[in-house]
Amino acid sequence: MFLFQQNLQNLKNLKSIAFVSSMYKQNQLPSHLSRFLLSISDSTKTITLPKINDEKLLASIFTVPGNSHRFYRFYGDKAYNYYAVRALKLKLPDATREEFVKITGVLVTRKFLSEVAKVCELDKMMLSYNKAGVNCNLGEMVEAYCSGMLFNGMEEEMKKFTSEVVDYYLKNYNKQHITNNEEKSL
Repeated sequence: MFLFQQNLQNLKNLKSIAFVSSMYKQNQLPSHLSRFLLSISDSTKTITLPKINDEKLLASIFTVPGNSHRFYRFYGDKAYNYYAVRALKLKLPDATREEFVKITGVLVTRKFLSEVAKVCELDKMMLSYNKAGVNCNLGEMVEAYCSGMLFNGMEEEMKKFTSEVVDYYLKNYNKQHITNNEEKSL
């Protein structure tokens, strides 16, 4: 077990993830090793959720019963969509309209936002405010949290958050795309 941990640490200490990616793209590594290295590089990147310092605002977002937090969701949905599209345009300035619409369509879905909520541990944060465990859509709660960030004057943090969400999507999309191409070539 110690030898495995030491090898894992040595792999993590490679010069850069870009080095691994360039090697991977050139198909110079065996497929099983390249998949392993790619999975290590993916595990080092997470989405950090900026902390809202206004406890009253957080409590009102997380403890509002039922559909009463509709305003937070609506405002947060519009804000998230704007900042996500903005971040995507900055990351992929030369994307075709079809690619852009396809990626945007995934970025704004509640299913994808639910995945983001789990990655950035918003679901765990919600439990600290709501011990009863209200059944709510995690994607909607990400939207409500985004509105809380903007109500608290955290526009720069919102830009950074959506940029990390776009990076997360692009990294996972590229991994799936590369894996699908490898399977087709076999």
